[in-house]
Amino acid sequence: MTDRSATATIKGYFYQFDQTIVRLLEGSKHAGVTVEGIEDIDLDDGNDSAYVQCKYYEGTEYNHSVIKEAVIHMLRHFHAAGCPSGQVFKYRLYGHYRSGQHKLLLPLTEDFLKANLLTYKQGKVEQKVHEELGVTGSQLAAFRSLLDIDVNAPSYDAQQTKLLELLKSAIPGCSDVDAKVFYYPSAINVIQSLAIQVDETKRAITKANFLQKVNRKDVVFSAWLREKFGADYYARSIRRKYFHSNGTRMPKASRFFVIDMSGEYDVNMTTQMLVRMGDFFSHKELVRTPAVDRFCPYVLLRGLSPDELIELKTSLWGQGVAFNDGYPFHGAEFSPRALAADPTKEQLWRIKFIPSDDQLAPTISAAAGSLIEVYDFYKAAPLDIVHIPKGKVAHAIKCSNSYLLQEVMQA
Repeated sequence: MTDRSATATIKGYFYQFDQTIVRLLEGSKHAGVTVEGIEDIDLDDGNDSAYVQCKYYEGTEYNHSVIKEAVIHMLRHFHAAGCPSGQVFKYRLYGHYRSGQHKLLLPLTEDFLKANLLTYKQGKVEQKVHEELGVTGSQLAAFRSLLDIDVNAPSYDAQQTKLLELLKSAIPGCSDVDAKVFYYPSAINVIQSLAIQVDETKRAITKANFLQKVNRKDVVFSAWLREKFGADYYARSIRRKYFHSNGTRMPKASRFFVIDMSGEYDVNMTTQMLVRMGDFFSHKELVRTPAVDRFCPYVLLRGLSPDELIELKTSLWGQGVAFNDGYPFHGAEFSPRALAADPTKEQLWRIKFIPSDDQLAPTISAAAGSLIEVYDFYKAAPLDIVHIPKGKVAHAIKCSNSYLLQEVMQA
């Protein structure tokens, strides 16, 4: 492949990715897409649902042969489905060409479709796909009603301009610079990560999940802040941003701390951090503390083995630190409801342990009666949004070590 053809191919891929994002952002709040499904883009959005084939040939003149294979593939798919009369999904061909668009006569007639888009030569033998499949006139008419061809799609630059405007509209507070520097690269990364999945079910995403994955400007900014000003400044900035209180008491909230401990677990250092968390993020117990004012932090320590977690709990127990791990009795199943219960005067818990990623969402859902705050202290990648209940947001905080929260509390 020459450098020029390689560049054109890469540009074509990015044009398709951009078109995927545009389709998703233009869709309703219930919209979803599958990347590289039946076609390049499978858009699931009620009456606007469509299988979309996307082509970008800025240096090529339009000829029927360029789209013929795609149309034939679509008819074969329609025929394999039984030529359903009530099919919702449309077949869309979306392409940009240098010239020649006048050759395509729209709306398509049956004769034009048969002669120019469903007939080809194999060797010297003419093949007619509609005859090969035995498609009737009424079935072909139904297919034509579902077929939407646009050979006047915008250029690469024009489509990207539109995409940036859509990002600005979809993300609150997004400026021109934010859209171009932060959110567009993030959006492309999300679509690319879907495209490489082998399992088709993992190549699907809803509009809501897409925007949640894209809206990670704080993650990028935090990494830059840490590198530019150093660990101490970074710790102080996190404390000011997330844990600043105007009063002398920490306001009541159900605070969930997800901390990546992988490769750095030390029982003494971790015990010290949890004891400090119990003091810092729990209520101040006084003689007449009302029951409704009691609270303590939740913690999910990722990367610990079962034996390490037992060792840590033993250390806390030995130091007189009361905790709740969501197991009401020996041999019981984990109970999010039991873990979500507030501390009492008789059971003055200072820490609540969440046993695994899968139990995070049920526990958050079980917590009631106070503000929910989730803090994800991650090293490599933020917590997957599947572990956060709908409507809740996890603050993703990049950390270079497992004990950043200790530094934040001391800052």
